[in-house]
Amino acid sequence: MIGIQGVSFKDKKVLIRVDFNVPITDEGVITDDWRIRRSLPTIQKVTQDRGIAILLSHFGRPKDGYERRYSLSRLLPVLSNLLQQPIRFASSCIGAAVQEQIGMLEPGHILLLENVRFHAEETLEDSNFARGLAALADVYINEAFGAIHRNHASTSLLPTYFKERYAGYLLQQEIAAIDRLFSKEEAPVVAIMGGSKLVDKAKPIEGLMRYVDHILIGGGLVLPFYHAGQAKQLVYTETEAIASRLFGVLRNSHCQLWLPTDVLTAPEMDKQAMLSTASLAHMPCNANIVDIGPAAQAHFAAQILQAKTILWAGPMGVFEWEQCVAGTVAIAQAIAQATAQGAYSIVGGGDTAAAVKQIGYENQVSYISTGGGALLAYIAADRKLPSLEALKE
Repeated sequence: MIGIQGVSFKDKKVLIRVDFNVPITDEGVITDDWRIRRSLPTIQKVTQDRGIAILLSHFGRPKDGYERRYSLSRLLPVLSNLLQQPIRFASSCIGAAVQEQIGMLEPGHILLLENVRFHAEETLEDSNFARGLAALADVYINEAFGAIHRNHASTSLLPTYFKERYAGYLLQQEIAAIDRLFSKEEAPVVAIMGGSKLVDKAKPIEGLMRYVDHILIGGGLVLPFYHAGQAKQLVYTETEAIASRLFGVLRNSHCQLWLPTDVLTAPEMDKQAMLSTASLAHMPCNANIVDIGPAAQAHFAAQILQAKTILWAGPMGVFEWEQCVAGTVAIAQAIAQATAQGAYSIVGGGDTAAAVKQIGYENQVSYISTGGGALLAYIAADRKLPSLEALKE
C-alpha cells in the first residue's frame, strides 16, 4: 500500500474515494462533520498540486435509486465552507455527462459526485460499473477508512483498474494506529470490548486473542461469556455457543479474558427501572446488565493503568442513561490517565467515540478512529481486507 506523500498530482484527474457518510438532520444540518474534516488534507494535497479532485462517496442506505434525503448535494455548503472554495456537483457518479463535466474543470477544482449507492451495481461489486468509474480519472486514492470492510465496486474492485492507486493520509493514519496493537514492543496490550451484541464482536475478539495480553469485557457481551464459562452449562444459546468457542481459542493463547466481578442490573430495559448492584454470580434471574459495578470499575482501571497500548471498542453499559454512565466514565478516566503516563490509546466505534466526546475526554486519548466497524473488521481479518489488498502493486 503506497501513500500519497511525495507524489505529484499536477494536471491529473484524481478520483478520491472518501467517506462522507455523516449524520444529518431532516433540515440538512450535519450534526458531526468529523469524517469530512479528517479527509480534507488529502483533498487539499491534490488541489495544491494543481490536480483535479473528484470526490466519490456513499451516503446512507438508499434502497431503490435516487432519494433526495441521501443526495450528497446536501453536503455542499459544509464542504465548500471547510475547503474555502466553491465545490462543483455532478448529479450522477458515472457516465458521459459526468466525463464531460470533468473535462471542463480547471486544475485545482473539486467535483463532488452523486451518491455511489444510488447504483445497485456498487454493492454488487459489478466490474462494468467499476470500469465506468475508472474512466473518470487518471489516479485513484482511497481515503474512506470507514468503508474498507465493504467489498463494493468503489472500494475493492475500482482501484484494480488504475495503474496509479494510493492510500490517502487518513487511511494511512488509521492503519498505522491499529497496527500498534500488534507490536510486541508496546506491551502489555489491553483491549476493552463492550457494546450490545457478541455476534458483532466475536471475530475481532478472536483476532485480538492472538496479540493482546488482556481483554476486558463489558456491556451486553458479559452474560454470554459468563454462562458459557459455567462448567454445569449443557445447552447454550447461540451467543453462549459463540462465547464457548472463544474460550476454546483463549486456551491456546497467552491472552487473559476478564469479566466484571459486579454489575449494575435492571429488571427490564427501561430508563425508569429500579437499578441494583450485584455480583455477577448472584445477579437476579433474567435481569439486564446496564453497566459494570464499582468493584469491576476499579479492577478494569488497574489493568488499564498497567498497559502500554490500549484499544477501547464499546461502552460498558447504557451510557446514554445518566444512571448507567459510571462504568464508561471510569474506563475513559483510566485510559486518559494511562495515556498521560505514556500509553498509546485507540478508541474505535461510533458509540464509543460518542461516549468519549460526551464525557469530555476526546482530547485525552491518542487516537479516535473514524470507522469502528472497519477497525474491528481489519482486526478480525488479520489485517488483510480486499480493499487494502487492491491498493498493492
